[in-house]
Amino acid sequence: MDNRRFLLALALSVAVIFGVQLLFPTKAARISKTTDSTAASTNSLATGITTIPTRATPSATPTMSKVLGASVYAPQVATAQAVRAETTIVMGRPDSGAKYVMSSVGAAPVSLVMNAYQNRSRVGGKVNLAIPETPILKYQVIANQGTAVDLSATPFSMTQQGNILTYQTGAATSAIPSVSIQYVFAPDSYTVHVSGIVAGAKSGAFVVNLPTTFPVTESDTADDRNYLAYAYFSKREGAKNIAFRSLDPGEQTPIVEPLSWVAAKSKYFVVGLLAPKQGSLLSEATFVGGARTSKVATNAAATVAVPIHDGTFAFDLYTGPQSLRRLEHLGRNFDEVNPYGWAFFRGVMQPIAFGVTQLVLWMHERLALSYGLVVVLLGVLVRLVLWPLNQGAMRSSLKMQELQPKLQSIQNKYKDNPEKQRTEIMKVYSEHGMSPLSPLLGCLPMLLPMPVLFALYFVFRNTIEFRGVSFLWLTDLSSRDPYFILPFIMGVSMFLLSWIGMRNSPPNPQAKMMSYMMPVMFVVFLVRAASGLNLYYAVQNLAALPQQWMLARERAKRAT
Repeated sequence: MDNRRFLLALALSVAVIFGVQLLFPTKAARISKTTDSTAASTNSLATGITTIPTRATPSATPTMSKVLGASVYAPQVATAQAVRAETTIVMGRPDSGAKYVMSSVGAAPVSLVMNAYQNRSRVGGKVNLAIPETPILKYQVIANQGTAVDLSATPFSMTQQGNILTYQTGAATSAIPSVSIQYVFAPDSYTVHVSGIVAGAKSGAFVVNLPTTFPVTESDTADDRNYLAYAYFSKREGAKNIAFRSLDPGEQTPIVEPLSWVAAKSKYFVVGLLAPKQGSLLSEATFVGGARTSKVATNAAATVAVPIHDGTFAFDLYTGPQSLRRLEHLGRNFDEVNPYGWAFFRGVMQPIAFGVTQLVLWMHERLALSYGLVVVLLGVLVRLVLWPLNQGAMRSSLKMQELQPKLQSIQNKYKDNPEKQRTEIMKVYSEHGMSPLSPLLGCLPMLLPMPVLFALYFVFRNTIEFRGVSFLWLTDLSSRDPYFILPFIMGVSMFLLSWIGMRNSPPNPQAKMMSYMMPVMFVVFLVRAASGLNLYYAVQNLAALPQQWMLARERAKRAT
């Protein structure tokens, strides 16, 4: 019977994990719809300043491959020469938000400093998302089914009016068309509305090359590099993540369909290209693996096609932290830029992780508690919510222990008559208010916290709100415990729960073996995990000890 219960528990754990998808469905894709030019010109990031309007677009936005025929532009990785910023201008807030250094060569940002975030690597100082002497973005123009014209080394003239920068090339030549690019910097300085005109271009694409890598910003260099990735959102696939390490050198991955956004990201920061809220979607994107000088993939390339309609184009640029509140505010499903969970597990983990993150942020903001105390409170709350279920399940387990002798006797007595055996067993269950599903349902409360634990594993790995947050002796809730105290407490508390649970119970060699193995396995699994995760699980175990002790005493009374 113990083997059957073990198999039932295993089957139920799988059912709980995948059944969560039914309880917490993923959010439906919210793709911006194409509207006319009037709506586009009045929604320029709420700046109140008139910018270059987005012209009315056709009902079916042509993809880049249709614009170019069978030819799709393929980016080159790590071959572009550094561009000297001959004429630069600093935009953004000097004390908070982001500070941009814009270059007149290529009309693109060449430095991007996060004023509110310290670089935790040996470099120190503020986080800068740019590689020295290399622009953050590079531009190309493909007009009227022509060839790609590289603008990264093209000189532009610049004019400034408040928070608006306008870059203009000279007169059109056979090599370079006349291009105007305008940046409107939003008050938060993380968001920029970019629009422009390509003279004489009835159709085509304004091609944006995203960053090929990011500087190291975290103390654990190897871990930081493992998070380098691109991501995109399409109506057909939803949010998808493409890690640098998943791309072989030179391997091309084209995404030929309309996209809401495409982004390059590190562990905590992101450079995202978003289709306008009122305008056409991005046409397509191409990702290419970069050459590797070590086991860790540190560079790749991505190009994004912004459609040109009647000579105009527009997109929004977000360059900043992966802060959930900010990403939600941008809309267009950009809060999914950091998908949680492994690929085959993402549909389950994403909604749970999203909900848990929302709850943690709400508790921090509304209750004015530190994140460390929020994690402690969350662990206690989970156990309080599950208290009635645990109580009922454990008492059901006590009844099952009392019924075992009767059930065993019936099985032996009617072993040659299966039909009579089932009838008598069901009669015993009915007399005691039980059912054959009682052992299965009794395992449910023990399994319900597991999806939350798995979700928190991903949340603590790259949620910037926990970055550098200290609590007690912990210097960073998103990093491992420097003294390995919490993994030890977590393992001991897990063993105590099992030990108390087996008191006054019939001898069970399997349960005894698991009581030793499971704590060791969890300690090994979580010893290098985020200290915040270990804190949550240790608190949850400690909060469950009183209930386990009370039920052990009740079991002892029934035995006497």
